[in-house]
Amino acid sequence: MKTPLSICIAIAIALPLLHACTKKASPRPTDNTRMAISNVATSAYQDPNATAFFRRTSGSIAFDGALSVPLSNGKVIWLFNDTFYDDMNPDGTVPCIFNKHNTVLLQPANHSWDPSQTTNLLLYGNPDLFQSITPGNYYWPSAGVEIGNTVYTVCLEMSSTTGQLVSEIMAGLNESDNTVSYTPIPDLNGIDFTKGMVKNLDGYVYIWGGKLKPNTIGQCDVYVARFPQNSVGNWTFWNGSSWGNAASSAAVIATAPSGGISVSYVNTKYVMIATTFNMECDGGTAIYGTASSSPTSGWGAISTNIIYNIPDKLQGHTPFFYTPSIHPEFNANNEWLFTYCINTYQPCVAPCNNNKFDPDIYRPRAVRVPYGVLNL
Repeated sequence: MKTPLSICIAIAIALPLLHACTKKASPRPTDNTRMAISNVATSAYQDPNATAFFRRTSGSIAFDGALSVPLSNGKVIWLFNDTFYDDMNPDGTVPCIFNKHNTVLLQPANHSWDPSQTTNLLLYGNPDLFQSITPGNYYWPSAGVEIGNTVYTVCLEMSSTTGQLVSEIMAGLNESDNTVSYTPIPDLNGIDFTKGMVKNLDGYVYIWGGKLKPNTIGQCDVYVARFPQNSVGNWTFWNGSSWGNAASSAAVIATAPSGGISVSYVNTKYVMIATTFNMECDGGTAIYGTASSSPTSGWGAISTNIIYNIPDKLQGHTPFFYTPSIHPEFNANNEWLFTYCINTYQPCVAPCNNNKFDPDIYRPRAVRVPYGVLNL
């Protein structure tokens, strides 16, 4: 489980479990905001087949993260963070705490949503492919891209002692044998570069990051960097007018309502989505979205344009939710797909009873959004 102690890290700290729309939503909050939210929820809708894909009974059973990377052979790599792995009880529950910090699934080229057709990738029998080079620490993978025969993703290195972020490193998953290599990246000046990766036609990979906006509650400043596809450790950062070598000179390109951010390229534009700031049950339901023709600007509506309100409820309460992720490889019927993760309904509803836990309160949900919502 995770809780957003470091606000702009949407996947923050591992803790034990006990502890929609009109064609264009209102661009500015007004007295009619509540009505606008009600109208927004009518266009974006939960995809039942894609959501059921995450209701697995073996291997990776329940998890958060849910980042996908399309491969050149048509298959899709799914990267998860904290995972209940192969531990389902006969009654369909799982123990009260996950047993892996990352797992990886490989979905077939036909993009079937049948869970039985998608299996875990293993390395020497182990499902957690991303292993910290520092004993005792662990990795959470994030958004990624395929370059050649390798899937690259920035991993957050977390301390198993303190639960705090230690560093970020570029990981390369070899598709041939499931081994992982690591490439150092420049000092990031406290920016969490895990919000999205896009492999562009100009030969660069663009990668977005976030950092807590000073003197705010939960708001997150967004930044963008890039690196050549043939040199994944050679980063430069957008400073407002050009690409510079120092993250300390990076320019804020947007301010999101929380650190739950995802950026990708959908149809003809760069799309950014963000969750409302929430830290526990009943903290809100809104997901915001905006689109731009540029990877470096045009995101002004990210804090005002609501595209969806999550419908999840348990005993009248809404969950803590976070880590949205856009999946453009599943575009269909002039609609695009994103997921969000839920992380129980505590403290409103106890998640663990008699050392048993309902895995469905720790699984992603999938949402389809018509292109017209963001004029894609």
